[in-house]
Amino acid sequence: MKPFKKYLLVMPIILCSTGPKSDNTSDTGMQNKVNRRGSQALIDYVGRITGSYNLDMGVQVYIDTTIGIRYEFTVEDVSENVLSHIAIFYKFSNPTQSVEYDFVRHKSSLIKYGGSSDSNPDVYVIGQETLDSFDCTHLQHGGDTKEISDFWMSPKVPGFSKLVNSLRNISPALPSMFLSSTIFNWGGLVKWTIRDLSESGTTVNLEMHLFTADTNVILKPKVFDVPTN
Repeated sequence: MKPFKKYLLVMPIILCSTGPKSDNTSDTGMQNKVNRRGSQALIDYVGRITGSYNLDMGVQVYIDTTIGIRYEFTVEDVSENVLSHIAIFYKFSNPTQSVEYDFVRHKSSLIKYGGSSDSNPDVYVIGQETLDSFDCTHLQHGGDTKEISDFWMSPKVPGFSKLVNSLRNISPALPSMFLSSTIFNWGGLVKWTIRDLSESGTTVNLEMHLFTADTNVILKPKVFDVPTN
């Protein structure tokens, strides 16, 4: 699982999940009502890691353009045992800090970032494709390396405008928290794959795709608060 934790932690605003299936430690406080404020979104992705591992995974992002972002991911084995369940909390009111909370260990910690993000990655347009009714631009990063990432982006993904607004509010003091916004020139994320060839010659694959994108929800402010237990 280690080869992919780094990717999950540096993409906290474009990936989401259906959430944990068995530990029930996440209190989202979500209400299925019409969002009158129009500032919130919940976008869900599900995925799988195969190759050296066989794991199910999901990532959630809760966005409120007036409060902040909560990025949450889970990793489970084929028996639905939770191997990892971590959330990252970022508030615009405290722009130079983000907090990681481990739901398995019930511990929180400030995130320390080393170095800077890949601010000008080589992203190449592969072509145009239709995925799940979305007209997408297929992008690739790292095509001549052992680690290849492919992104399918569409401007029609619900909540994309809120995501962009949140990006604008992220403090530059946290440069390596996010992947370069270059890929957002083509829209929101519909599908993401990674092929990682290790030094031992084994290949690990990650594939994640859009499950739901909902801008018709109301999220309570406590959703963006770090748990205290």
